[in-house]
Amino acid sequence: MAYRYGGVGGSSSPAPAPQRIRSAAVALFGEQGFTEVSLKMIAARADVSAPLVIHHYGSKTGLREACDRWVAEQFRRAKTDAVEREGDMPQNWMFQVMQENRPVVRYMFRSFAAGGPEADRLMDQLVEDSLEYISRAEELGQVKPSRHPRHRAAVLLLMTFGSMMLHQQMKRLIGTSPVDDPPEEWGPYIAAVAEIYLDGVLRPEAYPDLLTFIDGPVDSHPPHHHRPGASPESRFREEQTDE
Repeated sequence: MAYRYGGVGGSSSPAPAPQRIRSAAVALFGEQGFTEVSLKMIAARADVSAPLVIHHYGSKTGLREACDRWVAEQFRRAKTDAVEREGDMPQNWMFQVMQENRPVVRYMFRSFAAGGPEADRLMDQLVEDSLEYISRAEELGQVKPSRHPRHRAAVLLLMTFGSMMLHQQMKRLIGTSPVDDPPEEWGPYIAAVAEIYLDGVLRPEAYPDLLTFIDGPVDSHPPHHHRPGASPESRFREEQTDE
């Protein structure tokens, strides 16, 4: 049976073996987690032999690293496309993008639930990418500028994936789960998120102390904080910069 799943923007024709393997791994890791999925299972889903998986990716660790890079790129591309899209954003287009990105969302949900240095590196990349497309959205007048762009970007991502971690509670409380349900059933979730982002929640005049706090100085790089996986040389440079 020819393997035809291509992930985001999948094609109707069989993809090259490395792409099929990666797409199968993303789907299986997202469905079952990283410890439960074997290379043999991935090979079967991709319709290739297990030795071919090793040939292209070296090991399960190497395959996961390739998956991490790919899902981060797909997430960045989807966000960038939404920012750069001209005119209104029709609902059917939104649902199509969401549906195509479901394996990506499930994979990232599993990664952050598992934790560890792999999840740290993935989140770091998502933050860096978000700074670019949010900055572009600011240029286009779609998003308000931030006093502390990196912190805002990080918190927005944490809020997004934090809600994914509690998707079962979301299903119970508002009737839909962006992890388990198809996008056309996400209406209550999208409506709530849209209201929070478009209308806000608090009235600024009721919280003057918060405004003062927001305007105060914020250290965006706490002392002795190092990026996950940073080399001793890069850590030394960061410490010298802090001093």
